[in-house]
Formats: sequence, C-alpha cells, structure tokens
Amino acid sequence: MAKRGFVIALGAASVAVMLGGIALAPVVKASDPVTERKEDMKKVGGAAKLLGGMMKGDVAYDAAKAAEAATTIADVAKEFPEYFPTAPAEGEDTSASPKIWETMDDFKAKSAALATDAAALATAAAAATSADDAFKAAAGKMFGHCKDCHEAYRVKKG
Repeated sequence: MAKRGFVIALGAASVAVMLGGIALAPVVKASDPVTERKEDMKKVGGAAKLLGGMMKGDVAYDAAKAAEAATTIADVAKEFPEYFPTAPAEGEDTSASPKIWETMDDFKAKSAALATDAAALATAAAAATSADDAFKAAAGKMFGHCKDCHEAYRVKKG
C-alpha cells in the first residue's frame, strides 16, 4: 500500500514538473522581420559603438569583448536580406530606403561583405592585446561596409 502511495506521489510530481516546464518554456515570437530588424540593428549599433570606442581609444581594449562585438555584427549581417522580404507598408516607421528592394542583389552583396569582414575583425580582435594596427585596419574595413550600406540604403530622418 505504501508503495502505491509513493508511485501516485511520484506520478503527480512528474506531471507537475512537466506542466512547470511548459510554463517556463520560452515564448516563441511571431516572425516579424521589421521588429527583428530593428532589434538586431540596435545590437549592431551597440557592438559598433563599443568597437569604435576601442578604435579611438575612448574605451579600454578588451579582446574578448571586441571579438564578441564583431561576431554579433557578422552574425546579424548574414541575416540582413531576410529582414527585408517586402517593401514597407505606407506609413510604416522605417529608415529603409526603397532602393533595397530595387537593387536587392547589391544589398545582399554588401551584407555578405560586411559579414565576412566583421568575422575577420573578430579573429583580429581575439588575437590582439591592444587596439593595434591590425585591429584598427580590420575595424576600419568593416566600418567602411557599414557606411557604404547606410549611404545607399538608409533614409536619413529629420
């Protein structure tokens, strides 16, 4: 009899754990490329700000943080074209230029170049002990891609 009570209690505990696991499961957000784009661009902006600060000497050099920031940019850049599946709806709050959809192949090429050079920066950053010439050259090349894309595909507001 005691064994049966133990089995029932064990079963109840298992159900509670399973239900708790369901309650704690991460919420999967609906696929919304505009929202995802804006969130990821904030990540890229933060990473770029850190790297730029290290380049200029305004932020103490930290190889691990620099490599992580560059990796963030590389990973997001690989996804850029996916964030622009269709032109924005009229009245949508976006800085994306219609030119993205008119010249998508060029946009994809620029995104790929940014991803490649950000990955190279991550490697250079991890190997550097300071914001040395190799780090600055790799960062400058990556930032050149940022500038090219922003000039071609970003609408300046205000």
